[in-house]
Amino acid sequence: MASGPSLVPADGLLHERILDQTFPLWNDGLTRPRYGQYNTAQMRTRWGSRHLARLALVEGDRLLASAKRYHLTARLDGRTVRVVGIGAVFTPPELRGRGHGHAVVNAILDRAREDGAGLALLFSEIGPAYYERVGFARLPLSSSELYVRRGAGTPAIALRTGEDADLELVADIHASRSSGFRFALQYDADWLQYSMAKRRLFSGLGAPGLRHFEFFVAEEGGRPVAWVMLHVERAAGAGAERWTVESCGDRDPSGARVGAMLQAMLARAPASPPSQIVAWWPPPLQPPQIGVRPLIGSPITMMMRDLSGPGGISPPLGAADVLYWHADAF
Repeated sequence: MASGPSLVPADGLLHERILDQTFPLWNDGLTRPRYGQYNTAQMRTRWGSRHLARLALVEGDRLLASAKRYHLTARLDGRTVRVVGIGAVFTPPELRGRGHGHAVVNAILDRAREDGAGLALLFSEIGPAYYERVGFARLPLSSSELYVRRGAGTPAIALRTGEDADLELVADIHASRSSGFRFALQYDADWLQYSMAKRRLFSGLGAPGLRHFEFFVAEEGGRPVAWVMLHVERAAGAGAERWTVESCGDRDPSGARVGAMLQAMLARAPASPPSQIVAWWPPPLQPPQIGVRPLIGSPITMMMRDLSGPGGISPPLGAADVLYWHADAF
């Protein structure tokens, strides 16, 4: 008697088959060899080797669907909770409409629940309806455009390029900042290093001069007290840049140092400001140097499912309850 579909690690030739099929969807301008490098290198980082895997739902030799699985840790309403992240859900075109995408998600959720995960997270590029059918609910994010008020000259702030040695202190700043929110990821140095490596790989493997990643810290007493991670993208054939604040944090509750850091970054090229600065900006963070305008129609929907029981999260999370940066997405 034939056995049913099974969830297996996507290694070796199976992994290459999945990359061949997903490349047209998610290459983001990379060549096929570099797309492979980008995916493989993420799993070879210190964090990725322990917390990231690509899984496949197979029946015999036939690939039915695949997805990436991430093991994360978060804080929800003051308690630590294990989180399974699901990304890159893919069904071969000839097998779509048969429930295989939902099946691979459910298989990952079942295994995560057995392993003690209390929450599941994913990011949908196709709207919420598909994942709502397997129990996920939309999680509000404040997608915003930032306006940095620029004064005369450069702000007097001790700004330097961040280093790996700063990451434990960055994680500590994030822990202090995130304690005021109902839901946020927990950071450690390995997660931050992985997040930066992913963005540097994406920039370095793409077309020269198109993208780059920046990491800055502000110091007091020789120790970082604030940070900003920035993804900079230049439109092909254009001079204007678009900045995405990948993450930031400040020991000052107002975020005033973050505001001063962005002012200092803009002062490097006063004649050519970026065309737009965007972020998933939490409403409680209000640096005096920054104006915030909500953006409508984000192409990505963040979604959550409570795995601990049927009651769900009560009360539901609102935008002001969630601290989640672009650098935390997967």
